[in-house]
Amino acid sequence: MTLADVYERWSVGDWTPRFEFYADDMEWGWSDEFPGIAGVFHDTETPNRRLQAWLCEWDSWQCEAEDYVRFAGVVVVLTRYRGRGRGSGVEVDVEGAHVWRLRDGKAVRLEVFADRERALRVAADLVQDLVDDLALSAKG
Repeated sequence: MTLADVYERWSVGDWTPRFEFYADDMEWGWSDEFPGIAGVFHDTETPNRRLQAWLCEWDSWQCEAEDYVRFAGVVVVLTRYRGRGRGSGVEVDVEGAHVWRLRDGKAVRLEVFADRERALRVAADLVQDLVDDLALSAKG
């Protein structure tokens, strides 16, 4: 399973966890742009209450990958969210981004963002942390 496979399923509203792609220590969640559900945690509960809390507000909710920006073990997926509000019927079509950290082909971290620029800045910080770790180990 690859990151592209995950988005293929999410683009049709299939939110079934992809445990074969997730590392045992994976953390995931939403940035502070999402009040009430913000926070990145190690959370393997299935079905997941945090995800269900988000999805229950929508009759339908899909997330499509529009582009992948790769920085070593960090990938920013520029996304398009589409949904229809439960009860209101309001249609939503907005941009967003996901910041993934990968290790040995498995996801160890996912953070969901509404603001693409902010996601890219967070990813740059994660890459800098990786570079700093490599520099320390090279000196070691």
